[in-house]
Amino acid sequence: MSTSTWKSGESVSEQFPAGLRVLVVDDDPTCLKIVEKMLKTCNYEVTTCNRAEKALALLQAHRNGFDIVISDVHMPDMDGFKLLERIGLEMDLPVIMMSADDGKQVVMKGVTHGACDYLIKPIRIEELKNIWQHVVRKRKNEWKELEQSTSIEDGVDRAHKQSEDADYSSSANEGGNWKSSKRRKDEEDELEERDDTSTLKKPRVVWSVELHQQFVAAVNQLGIDSKISMLRL
Repeated sequence: MSTSTWKSGESVSEQFPAGLRVLVVDDDPTCLKIVEKMLKTCNYEVTTCNRAEKALALLQAHRNGFDIVISDVHMPDMDGFKLLERIGLEMDLPVIMMSADDGKQVVMKGVTHGACDYLIKPIRIEELKNIWQHVVRKRKNEWKELEQSTSIEDGVDRAHKQSEDADYSSSANEGGNWKSSKRRKDEEDELEERDDTSTLKKPRVVWSVELHQQFVAAVNQLGIDSKISMLRL
């Protein structure tokens, strides 16, 4: 049988809602049989249980084996509301409550406990034809929540990465600034060394007796005029 895919990743028949997997729970065998027959007329796959505890065990053993549960409210082994609560906690499947009790308090209790619908017995086939909508609605809500959660996580990851990039950039700049500063300092030190070298004073000449004699000899050799000129200098 060809299949298409839910957004949530689960495969379903292309003829959906035909093939919808329904678990019906009711301790009344007559009501159970009637509801089963109507559901099959809608082309749903139907599994029946006459005890709530048995239904819960079946659901636990086959967690992905059903799409929706229809349960009676008043059952001897386990209250229908208790079963509803357990299914919500463990399987998170859509559950429809049904009962001959149409009291406002009972109906409201079913809704507040998480039932997606409350059907009054005797059940009509028109009501059962539309139960697939609860499955679709729940899947869409789950997908929307998943998308929102993913979007939030992506936003946090982007912000975290931007923060890391900013820290890295800051560190890189600091490193570059330090290297640049050190290079400038080295250049300044080198220039200072050159200036010091170029401005060093020549060593002073020590006027010794020997130099004096050489000076006198040079003056006598040049003549008196030169001697006067040198003295003026």
